[in-house]
Amino acid sequence: MTNHTQETHTHESFHKTRFAVIWMNILSEPLFTVYGLLAFILRKDLNASIFQIAILMMLRPVVSILSLYWSHTFGRRRDRLLSNVMTAEILSRAPFLLFPFTNNVWLIIACSAFHMMMRRGGVPAWMEILKLNLPSKERNRIFSQGSVVAYAEGVLLAIPIGYLLDSNPHMWRWLFPACALLGIASVALQARIPIPLEKLPMSFEPHGASIWKKILDPWVQSIQLLKSRPDFARFQAGFMICGFGLMLMQPALPLYFADVLNISYTDLMIALSVCRGMGYIISSGYWAQWLSKVGIFQFTSAVNVAVALSFCLMILAQFHIAGLYSAYFLYGIFLAGSHLSWNLSGPLFSHNEDSSVFTGVNIVTVGIRGSVGPALGGFLCVLLGPTSVFFIGIGFCTLAASKMAEWSKTATITTH
Repeated sequence: MTNHTQETHTHESFHKTRFAVIWMNILSEPLFTVYGLLAFILRKDLNASIFQIAILMMLRPVVSILSLYWSHTFGRRRDRLLSNVMTAEILSRAPFLLFPFTNNVWLIIACSAFHMMMRRGGVPAWMEILKLNLPSKERNRIFSQGSVVAYAEGVLLAIPIGYLLDSNPHMWRWLFPACALLGIASVALQARIPIPLEKLPMSFEPHGASIWKKILDPWVQSIQLLKSRPDFARFQAGFMICGFGLMLMQPALPLYFADVLNISYTDLMIALSVCRGMGYIISSGYWAQWLSKVGIFQFTSAVNVAVALSFCLMILAQFHIAGLYSAYFLYGIFLAGSHLSWNLSGPLFSHNEDSSVFTGVNIVTVGIRGSVGPALGGFLCVLLGPTSVFFIGIGFCTLAASKMAEWSKTATITTH
């Protein structure tokens, strides 16, 4: 291949990938906006129990463990990188087509779990595609741009969706499948992305490999990676501490909104989408610039401080609704940083290695902490109430921030 041909191919890959990133975010955002209301809908409209809410919150991250096997398949067949992502995108949205036809809380919980499993399963392949087609500095900027556009869309959708659900509480049954079909249609954009196969080391699953080998291989690969890369292991430990605190607080949120604050759908959408979205939009560009200048440990420490402060404001919401709005504005700032740190840590740590293995570890650790955090949080909500659970979660987030700051002094991995 001549230099001119290579440059043309690189230029084409860059622009098609950038276009896909931005428009995939735009077309996916409506579903993500209404999906954020699912626990509140189950509690308010279908009278879901605290146990069912805890199970919903627990399964969302726990199924990430199963998604590890999905993402591991393309590690053996790198030529299927794009088809892996496209199939996961379609399957993750398909369960919402059932929502108009059921009142069964457990079926809705199962659909939510399957959605999260497939959504997580496609992430390693998607991050590897971005690593192959986008230069490092441009990757941070474009990834941030796509997220900002999506959150801006969420801000515009929030109040109309909240008003629609307040005036017609059962309309969520049709919102979910409509938004899911829009997301499925967006997969056509991914199909246009060229994959530079010459950059991919090709390897295949050995014929006749035992079922136990297939089950254990992803775990062995992840453990070996953590042993060989102590810097990445420390990053995972810090993320695990903060993530566990967040998981602990998840079952408390719908209970706090419905039982303590007794807020409407419109109030919740203003907080969840408008305030959170504005925080995300305003801070995203600054986070992306900062990530290009400092080490990821220092970066993630600041992110953890933001989420701890946001839940401090959340506690004040029971005295005035402004506490809820300001809490979600700060939570949006946290999400903008966390979104970059979590999604791009694989490409940042991997350098010239396969980033999908690193991203796969990110995903499975979500499942590990999710198998304990929400269940324990639900139990503590019954025992102590949601406000006390917030205080405990804030403690974990603060601890994670201090450990990340400590490790940043000796870390050798930077984003330069």
